[in-house]
Order: sequence, then C-alpha cells, then structure tokens
Amino acid sequence: MKIGVFTDSYMPLPNGVATGVDRTVRALEKRGHDVSVIAPSVPGYKDDQDNVYRLPSVRFVTSDSRFALHIPNRVMLAIVKYDFDIIHAHNGGPISFLGWEIAKAKKIPYVFTYWTLGTRYTHYFWNGKLMSPRMMQFISKVICNFCDYLIAPTNRVKKELRSYGVTQPINVIPTGIELEKYTAQKKGFIRSKINVGKETKILLHVGRLGKEKSIDFLIKAFAEIRKKHTDTVFVLVGTGNEEHALKALVAQLQLEDSVYFLGAFHPNLIPQVYADADIFTFASETETQGMVLFESLASSLPIVAVEDDVFDGILLDGENSYLVPKETKLFAEKVGMLLQNEKLRKKFATNCLHTAQKFSIEKTAEILEKHYEKLIDNNRSREEHKYLTSLKKFITRPLFLMRKD
Repeated sequence: MKIGVFTDSYMPLPNGVATGVDRTVRALEKRGHDVSVIAPSVPGYKDDQDNVYRLPSVRFVTSDSRFALHIPNRVMLAIVKYDFDIIHAHNGGPISFLGWEIAKAKKIPYVFTYWTLGTRYTHYFWNGKLMSPRMMQFISKVICNFCDYLIAPTNRVKKELRSYGVTQPINVIPTGIELEKYTAQKKGFIRSKINVGKETKILLHVGRLGKEKSIDFLIKAFAEIRKKHTDTVFVLVGTGNEEHALKALVAQLQLEDSVYFLGAFHPNLIPQVYADADIFTFASETETQGMVLFESLASSLPIVAVEDDVFDGILLDGENSYLVPKETKLFAEKVGMLLQNEKLRKKFATNCLHTAQKFSIEKTAEILEKHYEKLIDNNRSREEHKYLTSLKKFITRPLFLMRKD
C-alpha cells in the first residue's frame, strides 16, 4: 500500500504524538508498505529518511508545537501529485486538513487518529481567552464527522467523542511500543549525569513540562517523600514552558540538591533514561493514553500515577502500579511503600513487562494494515458502483428521450 501519513506533530518535537506516529510509520515500513510522512518543518532539524516531506511552519502560540503553512511550493506540489491509496492524519491541524483535501480530491479513504483531548488544552490559546472547552468540542465534532474512519487510542477517548456528537465509525487502537528498545537496557546513563551512586533511589518523570502535566503536584509530593526517604532524588526529563515556574517551586521547597531538570534527550537515548530509574511518577489527568507509561511498562519500571479511567487495562492497581487520588500525602505514601520494599518493586517490574507485551508496535501495525485494506476495498467497490450507475444513466438516457418523443 501507498500510505500518506499527514501529521501536525512529528519528530523531533518532544511529545507522545510525534513519538507514536514515528513508531507506527517504521512498523508499517517493516511490513513492506510505502509510507510517506507529511509534517511541519522544525528549525535546525534535518530528517535522515527521504520519505519525510516538510512544509514551512511557524511556532504555535506558546507551546512547542508547529503550525504548518499551505504554501504552493515544490514540496506541496510533490505531495498533491503522489498516488496514495489511503491517507491517515493525526492531531487535527492544517496538515491534517491538507490530507483531507487531498483524500477527497483523489477519492481515497481518509483515516484520522484523535490523539489529544483538546478541551483540556485551551489554556494554550492565550490562557483560554481565545478558545473555550465548548468551542473545542464543537470543532472536534466537525473535524471528526468529516472523516471516513476514526481511531481513538482508548475507550475513554471514544466515549468522549461520542459525547461531542461524533457519529462516524470509531475503532480503539492503542499506539504500540517497540519492546526490544526498552528491555534489558544497560544501566548507568542517568546516574552518571547526576553523579549519584547505586544506593540512591531515582524517581522519574518523562514528558513535556506543561501545566496540564501537573508536575508541580509531583514536586510537592516529592517534598513529602524526602521527609522519610532522604536518599532519593527526582529526575525530570523534558522541556516546556512551565520549566521556570517549576524550578522556582523547587527552590521554594529547598529541593535544589535532589530535583534534577535534565532537559530533552534524543529519542534513541530515552530507553537508557528509564533503565536507571526505580519508580516512574505521573500526575497528568489530560492523557488520551500516555505514551511514557507504555515506555515505563516496557522498561519494567513500577509506576505511581494519579488515578484516571484512561489507564483502564494498562495500569493495574496493586499489580504493576499504584493509582491514587490527587492528594499529596497519599501519593507520597504509595511511592514510599515501593521505595522501602524491594520485593514489591520486583513483583511490579515483572508485571509491567507482561502488560507491555500486549501493546507491541508490531501488533498495532498489523491491526492498522487490516483496517486500511478493508477501507480501500470498500472504497473501490463504492467508486465502481458510482461509475456503473453513472454509466447506466448515460446509456439509457437517450432511449428514454426517444420513447418520450
């Protein structure tokens, strides 16, 4: 198949959409498909694959995202001319819309993955003054109902889309994980960065330093944890517009010697980041699935997270993780239980890997392939039916006129 992946977020942007789309593209290529990626340009970044087409872009408001521009240049002309069998778009921005236009013009199926619950991110639109959650619901409804087929990463997202009034077919397909990259990684990468020994326990958070991630809550919980577990540090991997405020909070709580902001790493190094940690902490309540949680599971890294029904079937409370209300002392208590009980950590670690094996990227690619094939076959049947119907009308029309005369 010739698959056009139109995504408004792609490497090297530090978010789960970019990472998830890239993993899926590579897995589809391994299955023998011709995959072309259309994405926004990123200043200073050059792709090492020749199947990525970059459109000129500008930075989107206050986030790290890029807003692509529909400029009729050589790249745009090449995209429009390409003979795609199917187009799969991601994230609902200008490139997704370009994919929809091309799909309709070429009369081919248009698939859309709804990655982000936009109603939880309206604060990025001039602090919520430009876009309200209700407006975002309406926009999501319109965009999704224009699609031929929708993919939601979790049942929670599917239910929410239905509540908006989305009527198009929706299938739940979690984004897979490249298991081999995360299992049995060599240790020592992060410890050498922060200069701590093996006896020091490392709590980890990987992800964008954004308001919706509730990292301030994790820092406050860590302040409670340090009262009983002094030989513990908290490592934050990622960048974002909340970094300055979070560092100020760390200083206020006098945690400068035990909280480390390490910035972003190349994706190839991220598996080594997880390998050194003892517990992964997570407090976001705006996720559609949480790619970093799949990475943590594949790394056999126990998780303590704020409870959210989006994690159903992924995080299993008391087996591979602890899911707790968003209450600082309770969260700290659960982390403390894992810190002081090595046997319990090992049990969780084993269960983490067992869970991760259910979500391999190979399985995801195989499922997508089958859906693509079905959509393409159904589309061809419809187009052939339309053609034959039109042909029949054209042939019989003169006879009808003759009879009338």
